[in-house]
Amino acid sequence: MPQQFMPYLMPVLVMGLVVWRLRKQSQGRPLKPNRLWVRPAMLAVFALLAFIHPAPITPLSLAIFVVCAAAGIGLGYLSARHQNLTLDPETGAITSKMSPIGMALFLAIFASRYVVRLVVEGGQPPQAFRHPSSSALTYTDAALLFALGLVAAQSWEIWRRARVLLDTAPKLPDSQAG
Repeated sequence: MPQQFMPYLMPVLVMGLVVWRLRKQSQGRPLKPNRLWVRPAMLAVFALLAFIHPAPITPLSLAIFVVCAAAGIGLGYLSARHQNLTLDPETGAITSKMSPIGMALFLAIFASRYVVRLVVEGGQPPQAFRHPSSSALTYTDAALLFALGLVAAQSWEIWRRARVLLDTAPKLPDSQAG
């Protein structure tokens, strides 16, 4: 493979993995509302560990953190609103299936990372192992806050909607309840 195409290999592989995952999501999967807190909690622990030795915090970096966290919360909420939740009346199990709009939103979030990087690099292919700027830690911390906001808002909204489904469902006899 020519060396000039190597910087583009990773984005293509990541996008292929995302498309594969989206195809699996479109088929639906069982949802366990009581376990929706696990992903945000794990990500919060990782974020806290990352902030043990933070980059120097300036008013600009603080503003970037707030904007990224708010954008993550907003996109997480929108993404969760585009999840189709269905309740099986016989078993009481909830199935989650991503809608086409949710898939497009998820794909756009991933694709935007590579588009922004290409614009920042001035149209040049990204260079491997090159430090992008002196404030790289600020940007990676902001991306971590974006991810935390996205996952937390998504989990909260799906939990809220699943709870409503379960509350309105007919109650199963104790012998059928899992």
